Order: sequence, then C-alpha cells, then structure tokens
Amino acid sequence: MSEYRIVASRVFRLSVQRLKGFLSHQYSTELADKTLLEVQQKIGQALPKHPRIAPVSERLLELGVQHYRQWHIDQHNIVFYRLDESRKVVELLLIMDTRQSLRKLLFEVNLLS
Repeated sequence: MSEYRIVASRVFRLSVQRLKGFLSHQYSTELADKTLLEVQQKIGQALPKHPRIAPVSERLLELGVQHYRQWHIDQHNIVFYRLDESRKVVELLLIMDTRQSLRKLLFEVNLLS
C-alpha cells in the first residue's frame, strides 16, 4: 500500500495559529509549542500510512459539512481532514482544542482566510 501525501490547507495553517494563541493565553507558550510539535509528529507518523484512522466527523455533519474526518489526536486536540483517494492526498483542514468553540473557530478562520 502506497503512502498518502499530507497537504495543509490555508485554513489549517490559520487554525494552527489560533490553537497556539489559545494554548499560550490559557496555559503557556511552552505548552503551546510542545503540543504543536507533538501533534505535528503524530500527523506525520500516522496519516500517510493510515489515512482512514478517523471516522467522518459528526460535529461537522451537524453543521452541514460532509465527508470530513475527525481525528482525536490526544485528549484535547482534534484534526479535521479529508481524503482525495484518486491523488492519494490527505488534506488537513482544521485543528482545534476540544475546549475551543468549533463555531467560533470556523468563523474566525473564515474571516482571516
């Protein structure tokens, strides 16, 4: 089985900045940096080989968004992504802490993108 290529969308990159700001404000810059490094490592290790590791997101289905997967990377962090089977690509769409508001985050990154 060939590996999938990981691609970060512009909104994903913005949500990384929002997550870093949230964690820095609520906890510390050190925790934010450590968390983002751990998340990056987990994404790089798991998704290329196991792109179907996560189910379709029920949270986004409630908002009318279909076909996006929701992966709980750890206790507090979620990555939303979609698969392009024909191109063997995993497109990272959004990252968030479960203590953040999904609606608020989607609104913020939409305004910034």
